[in-house]
Amino acid sequence: MVGTVTHKAGDGGTPRFLAYPRAFTVQSGTNVVLSCQIVGDPQPSILWEKDKNTIEPSGRFHMESKGDLYSLLVSCATPKDSGLYVCRAKNSVGETYAATALRVEPAEPREEEGCSGSVAPAFLIAPSSMRVCRGEDVMFTCRVSGQPCPVLEWEKDGHKLSDLFESSHFSVGQKPEDWHFLKLFSARPQDGGVYVCRARSGSQEALAAAVLLVEPQALLDAVPGAKAFAVSAGKHAKFRCYVTGKPKPEIIWQKDGEPLAPGRRHLIYEDREGYFILKVLYCKPQDQGLYVCTASNTAGQTLSAVQLQVKEHRLRFQVQLADVEVVEREDAVLECQVPLETIPTSWYLEDRELQPSHKYVMEEQGVLRRLTIRDARIDDDGIYLCQMKDKGRSIAEVSICLPIPLLRLPRKLDVMEGENAVFCVETRDVIEGSCWSRDGIQLRESPRTVLKSFGRTHLLVLVHVTRQDAGIISFTVGESQTSSQLRVKCVKHDPPSAPVAAEMSVVESNTALLTWCPAPDSHLRPASHYLLERREAAGGEWVQCLATDLPSCVRVLGDSVPREADYCFRISAANKHGRSSPVEFPGSVHLAPAARLERGLQDTWVRDGEDAQFSLELSAVVHGSWFLNGARLSEQEDAGGRCSVQRHGMEHSLLIRGARLVDSGAQVTFMSGGVRDSAILHVQGEQGTHPGALPGPQQHGLSLPAGMPVLLECQVSTPDAPVCWLKDGKAVPLDDIIAMQAEGCVRRLLLRSACPSDTGVYTCDAGDDAVSFVVTVTGELGTVCGSLPVMLRPTLSLAAEPVRIISSNEEASHTYMARQRVELWCQLSRPAAPVRWYKDGEEVEVSESLVLEQEGSRSELPRGFLSNKEGPHSYVVGQRVELWCQLSCPVSPVCWYKDGEEVEVGETLVLEQEGLQYRLVLPCARMQDTGEFICNARDASVSYSVLVAEPPVRILQPPQRSLELLVQAPGCVELRCELSVQDAPVHWFKDGLEVDETDNLLLLVEGAWRCLFIPKSSAEDAGEYICETKDEAVSFDVKVYAIPAEPPVRILQPCRPVPVITVSPGETVTLCCELSREDAPVCWAKEGVRLEAGGSLVLEEEGAHRRLLIPAAQAEHSGKYTCDTANDTVTFTIQVLDPLVRILEKDVLPTHRHCQTMEDLVLEVHLSHSQGEVKWYKDGEKLQDTGRVRLEEDGVRRSLVILGATGKDAGEYLCDTGDDSIVFFITVEEPPVTIVGSTGTVVHRCLVAGEDLVLACELSRPDAIVRWLRNGQEVQPGERVQVEARGVLRQLTINGAQPSDAGCYICDAASDRMVTNVEVLFVRKLQDVVAEEQGDVCLEVEVSHEAAEVQWLKQGVLLQPSSKYLLRESGCRRTLTICCLGPADRGTYRCESLHDRTQAKLHVEREYQPSCPVS
Repeated sequence: MVGTVTHKAGDGGTPRFLAYPRAFTVQSGTNVVLSCQIVGDPQPSILWEKDKNTIEPSGRFHMESKGDLYSLLVSCATPKDSGLYVCRAKNSVGETYAATALRVEPAEPREEEGCSGSVAPAFLIAPSSMRVCRGEDVMFTCRVSGQPCPVLEWEKDGHKLSDLFESSHFSVGQKPEDWHFLKLFSARPQDGGVYVCRARSGSQEALAAAVLLVEPQALLDAVPGAKAFAVSAGKHAKFRCYVTGKPKPEIIWQKDGEPLAPGRRHLIYEDREGYFILKVLYCKPQDQGLYVCTASNTAGQTLSAVQLQVKEHRLRFQVQLADVEVVEREDAVLECQVPLETIPTSWYLEDRELQPSHKYVMEEQGVLRRLTIRDARIDDDGIYLCQMKDKGRSIAEVSICLPIPLLRLPRKLDVMEGENAVFCVETRDVIEGSCWSRDGIQLRESPRTVLKSFGRTHLLVLVHVTRQDAGIISFTVGESQTSSQLRVKCVKHDPPSAPVAAEMSVVESNTALLTWCPAPDSHLRPASHYLLERREAAGGEWVQCLATDLPSCVRVLGDSVPREADYCFRISAANKHGRSSPVEFPGSVHLAPAARLERGLQDTWVRDGEDAQFSLELSAVVHGSWFLNGARLSEQEDAGGRCSVQRHGMEHSLLIRGARLVDSGAQVTFMSGGVRDSAILHVQGEQGTHPGALPGPQQHGLSLPAGMPVLLECQVSTPDAPVCWLKDGKAVPLDDIIAMQAEGCVRRLLLRSACPSDTGVYTCDAGDDAVSFVVTVTGELGTVCGSLPVMLRPTLSLAAEPVRIISSNEEASHTYMARQRVELWCQLSRPAAPVRWYKDGEEVEVSESLVLEQEGSRSELPRGFLSNKEGPHSYVVGQRVELWCQLSCPVSPVCWYKDGEEVEVGETLVLEQEGLQYRLVLPCARMQDTGEFICNARDASVSYSVLVAEPPVRILQPPQRSLELLVQAPGCVELRCELSVQDAPVHWFKDGLEVDETDNLLLLVEGAWRCLFIPKSSAEDAGEYICETKDEAVSFDVKVYAIPAEPPVRILQPCRPVPVITVSPGETVTLCCELSREDAPVCWAKEGVRLEAGGSLVLEEEGAHRRLLIPAAQAEHSGKYTCDTANDTVTFTIQVLDPLVRILEKDVLPTHRHCQTMEDLVLEVHLSHSQGEVKWYKDGEKLQDTGRVRLEEDGVRRSLVILGATGKDAGEYLCDTGDDSIVFFITVEEPPVTIVGSTGTVVHRCLVAGEDLVLACELSRPDAIVRWLRNGQEVQPGERVQVEARGVLRQLTINGAQPSDAGCYICDAASDRMVTNVEVLFVRKLQDVVAEEQGDVCLEVEVSHEAAEVQWLKQGVLLQPSSKYLLRESGCRRTLTICCLGPADRGTYRCESLHDRTQAKLHVEREYQPSCPVS
């Protein structure tokens, strides 16, 4: 959004934007820079606003300006910073503004009002698809949950609503309880499409889609004057209509007043360039008519009409093909009749030529041509063509009738990745039970899959398709099915083109101003930012140093480089799809970073003859200069070889070899840019007593014992000269011992009582001169006898007062434009004092571009002069250009520049001077002369903006704009035009269609002439031809008439149709024709390409016979060959048999394969040569390449890959090459069944008669089958025995278990088993028994299993069978018989089995005989 307000008083100088601020969408916490480029005179003031509130500079908002670049920096942006930002520029002339939007997305989920936690967004209720009539309001509603609270966005067909609709046409809002809505007012047909609602919460996203259908309005009857458009029968007619308007217009196509709907032969769509397209495929004569494109919106309507003419070939079919409808699986027969039985024909299914086969049977009987399509399926539904060679076509549609008639899906649908794929099917009646599938897998409703039926209309929408969505999409109703192959194409995004007009300005010191322009096609491939790279001019790698979104210029400062050097730069444009090739800026620039002193120089003490080393360290790698006593040292060793300057990275060093006593006190100075540091060299003689005192010409030595007074005295040249006393380089402190005195020109330093610590070098520094004293105090005490102190009195000569800089223009602004005058001045305390000027540490040299002046000798150039700057400077190529300016007084020099570079005089550019008038003349302007010219006279200049355009392209010959040309067939047709510009392009049209070059139509260029040449004309070449330049056009009405010709040349032999000639590789093939005239020429061609003798072909003529010989036929010689005379044609079909395609190592290939469920199944064979083709079959059905089944080729390898095999994939697979085959037997094994929790050990269970026995286990798969075994025999279900299977649970139940049910039970799951040993328990236990002595007693128990073993014990002692103890077994009964009981047999008896026991007590009583009393 940009606006401008201009005051009435101003005319020019109003602020204007050269670069607008760019909209941003960033994550929270990111630094955002909003930049723009504004010019104006006077310089405008800049104000930034956010949501109509003025932004004040604060901690997070920082405003910056560099020249005409203005920036607003938002540090650590938060979602609260989102909004509309406005940059306002205002000066005394006018005001302007520009706005941009900033959107800051949360970097991570955060708590918002009414929300807490983090829950991904989800649609509780998705928007519903609907169909409405034109003019009705539409309301999509949905309910969304999520935390933080989701933010919803609506889009249509992948575009934002604001990009498609005016704001008054729709409304988006929110209702309570998380309900959201989108409302469209007065729906229009173009509103129909796929609407997607995106819900974003933090970094998570969900989406839902709905389809809207809008019934169109009635069509208009008014038609303006229509243009004529002609197309040959069987060709495609394409109508393009470009319409603009807001709101977006509604487009309706109609033919002869009837609306056109998309169909098999009518494609209606909007292409990517914004054109509305109607394409009529395979035009028939009945397609002739008036086609109208009507565009309307709320503001009005417009329409355009075209009259389509379908031109048939002069040699037409006697009987045309007729449309055919057949029931699926029946044969479809197409028949037509050609005018001559010798005319060869070809059959096509749309754009694919058909070959004779079992599927397609082609017959020729006289003039009859018949195509039989056997066992017609839905894939055979389409448009069929029969074409005579280079002549007419006959077209018919074959419709396969299904039990439930369908408006079928297209044969294929190509969709770009990320777009929506829409499939629509219409049935004759309202039906139920329809099904959509992809690669045989039924599709279900989901956020990215919309399934909707409106009566007889059935829709499938795949939202934002990916490559995984590709496959065969099928719609099935009962036994009827229609399919389409969905192909998803990757979106190819091109990186931006390289910038142009790269320029480098090095006028500013230590700065490079880089300017460039976006590529001319930047509107097609826009750049989001520009990448700047640098490298040292001496060589090295390119390093990225800056990324900017300003498409015009950038200023590179010396502080931005790592080290001082000459640098080259290059720029490239980039966006998210890549970057352009770099463009290098011409020249190089010397840049140096601003260095700081990290480690300074130190005074150095050395002995006479030793080397002295000085070093310092800077914060950056820069050059510097060393000075010794004010004399500059070169980086190379001086002539004496004493001084050596070195630099290692950021460390600089100076080595003085063999320092002498005369060097003592020398000042060493280092300078680099703003860095300056100095140190003193001290040299000690061999007799010195102090390591730091080095006597010299200006130094005096003194040695004395401790306790003696010392007086150091020197004389200066002027009484008021200040001095400073130093000891070992530091100021001497004043105390009771040390005193300083000044008397006239004498300066004294008094040490009242010297001590050893006073030893050192004392210096009297007067600024321009200095004198040093070396004082050595020994440890011996001296005798003080009232004499004067020991005194040194050198004389210090000062020539004059120090030279001071009183004032200068140092604080003034020193920013200049290129070629502008720069003046630096300073005022000294003494006029005659010499000065030296330095630039970046190096003394400047006087030249033409640099002048040193004294005593106010500056001269100025008057600024007022005349020129033709304001005149119009727009020219065409070849025109004379004259630029002039007139000065008010003579000035030298006067320079001319073009685009910042001084012009060079030559044939194309002349510089003239006449008095005070200077002229630049371009005798013959060229396109490259466009640019800015500057005339510079010292500190004044004037600029001229010159534009050189191409001249209009005129058609000089013929002078008439319309001509009529009569041509006699088969003569040539030559249409010629002479242009005013030699290299200008032209376009040739015939009957409204642009022509293409063919063998019989040549487009020639001869200097300024353009020619359309037809060597051999025919009636088809008649029509209106137009030669069009960008400015003019001329038309030629060509009429072709025929004259009586010689008797036609007929081909007598062979008889037609010629049978197919089948040969093996290497055999000789001879094609022979007998003509009706011996002198008639013929033309041999293969597949329409003319053949010449040579190579593997031999052409022979013998009387009326014409032969073509192929000595050794190869596979590439297969095809159709024609022998053409002027009036007749014969076609030969040669088929060179392919070498047998064998499967290599077939005997060693594993043909029985096993794989687990969900594993990828890969079957692979190697063929005898790489051109062989194979077909794969499963159980007799041919396999096609789908999403899950892949057919792969790699050299001689052929592979069948089935992803995620299931049990349905088991079976017999056949790989057939036609000459060889191999069968694979595939078994898909389910994963082994395991019993959950089974350890493999035997489980023991106890069985009690009468109780229920329940054995159960849990399996790893619910569909697994198990068997129950008892003692090796399978348990059969019965009244008492139940076998159950519930999910993964398997259970065996025996009701009322009997002793006979005991044994070893096994649950057998094939790959796993569970063993349970049901042990024996006593069914009847022992009972206490009372028996008589001498008698027998029997103890009896009953066990649950006949095979159970028991043992008997008495009082814990095992009983063995004997005459006393009888142990017997009978079925389940176990008995112990004790014979001849005695008192010793009393006790406790126990019977034990492996897991049970029972015991009882035996009581033995004496037997009493009855007695009679004695009487």
